[in-house]
Amino acid sequence: MATVKVTLDKRKDHITKDNKFALVLRIGHKSKTRDISFNIHLHADQFDPDTGKITGITNSVRHSKRTKKIYGDIDLWIDEEAGTIRHWEIDQLKREIEQRFFKKQPSRTLLNYGGVYLHRLLLEGQYATADSYESALKIWVKYRMKLKGEDDQTIIKTLYKKEANALTVLADYTAYDMQIRAFDYSFGKDFKAYMSKRFASKNTPLIHLRSIQAIMNDAAQAFADLQGHNPLSRIEKQSVENVPKPLTLEEIGAIRHLELTPHTPIWNTRNYLLFMFNNMGMNHFDMAIIKRSQFDGERITYFRKKTLKEGDYFSVLQSEESLTIISHYLNDQAPDDYLFPIIPNDATPERLHRVNKDKVKLFNKYANRIAELAEIDKKITTYTIRDTWTNIGLDLGIDIRKISSGLGHSGVHVTEKHYAQKIQTQILDEINAKITKPLNS
Repeated sequence: MATVKVTLDKRKDHITKDNKFALVLRIGHKSKTRDISFNIHLHADQFDPDTGKITGITNSVRHSKRTKKIYGDIDLWIDEEAGTIRHWEIDQLKREIEQRFFKKQPSRTLLNYGGVYLHRLLLEGQYATADSYESALKIWVKYRMKLKGEDDQTIIKTLYKKEANALTVLADYTAYDMQIRAFDYSFGKDFKAYMSKRFASKNTPLIHLRSIQAIMNDAAQAFADLQGHNPLSRIEKQSVENVPKPLTLEEIGAIRHLELTPHTPIWNTRNYLLFMFNNMGMNHFDMAIIKRSQFDGERITYFRKKTLKEGDYFSVLQSEESLTIISHYLNDQAPDDYLFPIIPNDATPERLHRVNKDKVKLFNKYANRIAELAEIDKKITTYTIRDTWTNIGLDLGIDIRKISSGLGHSGVHVTEKHYAQKIQTQILDEINAKITKPLNS
């Protein structure tokens, strides 16, 4: 027979930072247990399990009466419905108790449903997307902390605990969760304003808003009562295109001719920079995960990670410079080993993007040191290489359709959008030259 009791959840990974325990209703059924939180956190001496009395907190008498009543109602209901309940699994019993006695729809809160959404992304191997969406939820939690008058500068490593078939919200953050229905237009505008003040980049708040909108849109597909609830639809979320500051061919040449000590971090970075440039502005992650088997001695073949679903396959004939760079790193690797020593061979798929993020920071650090040594007054990042390849191609008059194909864009319109200023300038220069050209010249 199913049983229930009110108790403190004293599992180590559920203890809050101030050493408090969640007060829970513990359900026992078919040799399994599940907990439902009362959203109250207490020190061990603030709850008497024999009497159910709560002390030492605001409104402790009211909380004691509430928990005792809920416990009594559930205990009576279990006794009355024993014949039906004995056929249920424990998760069904838990859901029924949550809906009947806690008036709770757990998946309809932003953090809870966010966990459902992120878990699905992880199962699909979309680790970078899951990380990006969790980052949006983290800043949202910090905003909730701010509203409660708490420190919103705290570092949040993760919001979730990974279990066998789910991501569950950590006890430290359940108090900041809210019903998706409560996230309205006004809240969204205030949240955007908070992020705009917090982040130097204009695009960061927009990226986070789009991530949260994606989670809420998915929830609306799952639950009929959330359909039509789209509070962020009227809030501007279009990213501001950053004006690229690409390198010139002369600046690439200056980088090539720098005297650097071999096999040092800055020397490796120069090699990676030139390899990416020589391979159509290859993305850093795509370079980092090239395996030895993808190099046949003349060509590198790969699928672009960002657009893998679209099947963007490339086979690039390596230049003499790239072949020389590759030769520095050939050391009898196994076919499945990475060609370049950027990411450890034993990195799990889930860790790949996190490791790459750290390596990108390292690349950018040394790339800017390279710029200083080459007397280039520009900031160099992994994105700079892609912009450089594209802009040099446009300057040389190469058909934009060919450049678009090399970049792996889904169509010319994507290339035109990203490089609109460059293309527009070229068009206006051509038009102006024709209009102002003397008649007799």
